[in-house]
Amino acid sequence: MLGVLDLWLPILVTGIVTHVLSTLFWIVLPHHKPEWQALPHEGEFLDWIKTKQIPQSQYVFPFPQKDSSAAEESGKKAQCSGMLVLWGPPRSMGINIAYTLAFFFVAAFAIAYLSSLALPSDAEFGRVFQFVTLAGLLTHCAGQFPGVFWFRRKVAMDLLDGIAFALATGLVFALLWP
Repeated sequence: MLGVLDLWLPILVTGIVTHVLSTLFWIVLPHHKPEWQALPHEGEFLDWIKTKQIPQSQYVFPFPQKDSSAAEESGKKAQCSGMLVLWGPPRSMGINIAYTLAFFFVAAFAIAYLSSLALPSDAEFGRVFQFVTLAGLLTHCAGQFPGVFWFRRKVAMDLLDGIAFALATGLVFALLWP
């Protein structure tokens, strides 16, 4: 019987490979740039936030009010709606990199654990690749959809990245399967 600790090398290599891919996707490749735009009148908007002393938090607008009439609510809903997330002082790049790397190691560990339960130690390359890639797709892609349905964030390029992470994970595990 194969244990998750028998998969320490694929876990380690997958964590590093997916982190490197993520870094390359965001720094080198241009495919995420079209997802983000500059806010019109950004300076005025930032001044307004500072003047009103809006604290860091997550906001949704229009925000449903308990004491609003149905007419007021429908009037608000006819206007634009959205979300605003205000961050506090920026975190250091090192902390963000550490969190991202930790995520990729935890994801690789979870995929390894699932694989150790489902696949025998003598599983063939194709079977390992197929199973681990599917687990990688579920890990890196599928979990985003409830948030997309509710908050309408653009994720097409994140899904493309997730497919690449899943394929890399499947390949590493298939190549390094004990």
